[in-house]
Amino acid sequence: MRIALLGVAALLAGALVLSVFNGPITGARWFGGGLVGWAFVLWQCHRRLHLNVASLDNRPFTGLGTANRITLLRGWLIGATAGFLAILPLPTSAGLLYVPAVFYSVAAALDGLDGYVARRQQQTTRLGTELDTVMDAFGLFIAPLVAVFTGKLPVVYLLVSVAYYLFQWGIRWRVQRGRPVYALPPSQLRRYLAGAQMVLVAFALWPPLPGSVSQWLSIALMIPLLLGFCRDWLHVSGWLGARREPAA
Repeated sequence: MRIALLGVAALLAGALVLSVFNGPITGARWFGGGLVGWAFVLWQCHRRLHLNVASLDNRPFTGLGTANRITLLRGWLIGATAGFLAILPLPTSAGLLYVPAVFYSVAAALDGLDGYVARRQQQTTRLGTELDTVMDAFGLFIAPLVAVFTGKLPVVYLLVSVAYYLFQWGIRWRVQRGRPVYALPPSQLRRYLAGAQMVLVAFALWPPLPGSVSQWLSIALMIPLLLGFCRDWLHVSGWLGARREPAA
């Protein structure tokens, strides 16, 4: 509850600053959009609290720990970035566009720190693993939308934004129909491709980078990621690789 209230208070403070420099309508719209984003982050955490157990021996932890708090900070920054989707239809100054660039760049830079801290403190949890993945996907949903609104990324790049959610929907579809879902094989490439997208989107949001450069780069980087999702789907559906036991 304390973390939730701190997040709301930070959004309110940001809305007041925006109201001073850009008018109350801008501040109110950003606060509303950011609040929806923050609520989504909290919901994703709350529905996984039962996974706050050690990854190796399922030993339960009573607190979230520093690592999961860092992940929630990343989520707050992405939620705050989502607030700009509510104000970009309004006339905005060029200087204002630096704010979502800063928010998402910090969120992307913190990726990996939560896992490092969890390992250092010997508190790696299933909650942390899932929440980290969910925040990565949330960031790659929100930030590209902002970049498309500002003309820094092509609309087709939104395929990256929805790829994770379509993949998860496909898994649920198979489960609901009683079809087996096979575990994905370990892959460092999967992580590298996702990291490359975060770096690309973070740079694309910065106003000085020409849109022509970021648009061509995005096409080059999105193709291997989407091909990776197709390959992973063939794995989980049993069409590719040795058939393993269905995932739990």
